[in-house]
Amino acid sequence: MAHYKLILAYDGTNYNGFQRQAIKNSVQATFEEALRRLGWQGRAVMPAGRTDSGVHARGQVVSFNLDWQHPDYQLQNALNAFLPADIAVQSVSQVRAEFHPRYDALSRQYRYQLYWQSARDPLRDRFAWRLNRKPALELMQIAANDLLGEHNFIAFGKALKEDGTTIRRIFSADWVEEADGMSFTIVGNAFLYHMVRRIVFVLVNIGLGELPVDSVRLGLERGSTGIVSLAPARGLCLEAVIYQEDK
Repeated sequence: MAHYKLILAYDGTNYNGFQRQAIKNSVQATFEEALRRLGWQGRAVMPAGRTDSGVHARGQVVSFNLDWQHPDYQLQNALNAFLPADIAVQSVSQVRAEFHPRYDALSRQYRYQLYWQSARDPLRDRFAWRLNRKPALELMQIAANDLLGEHNFIAFGKALKEDGTTIRRIFSADWVEEADGMSFTIVGNAFLYHMVRRIVFVLVNIGLGELPVDSVRLGLERGSTGIVSLAPARGLCLEAVIYQEDK
């Protein structure tokens, strides 16, 4: 019996998040169904985190125990043969039995994409938030700089557990302008429920002139921004989860 670590990529459009749910379609349930076809008898796989409904991933990490008598690449191929087109295993490796994708993670990287034009673009809307006009990147970056360091982020999300801490550390938060859009990449030790999407919503509205540039700083200081809206899930992607062995 070996302990495996997988990198999983998925288009989250048709799923109600990663976590298995009783009556709704989830990435976890779909993946576990494929795994059972290979003889897995576990109760649940362990993920690095739970992405929201409609959120995508390029670097979700999952681990589980499996009695597999073949090379790792054959496990990857077998799983991908049973998975639907919108979920795919990117890599497989054997790790120590104590490895835990969530608790061993040093940092997580998310990327949010947006673009601007008057009409919908069906080929882009699946993975990006469309705006009617271009926001000011300079203002958004100034506000994003206030996220850096360790803060109580209760103004931007909530803990997954009722008694969980809302203290998080952000290592980087950067906007980059692209051909006809922008992307926001944020790296932190961990994130609260809805934290990235609420941050993006506030930053974009700062860029559009709807909120003052000090909204992030004041929200962190006061514990509230007074805003409950979120950026659409479709623009968000879990890009990578970093561990000690990756450094």
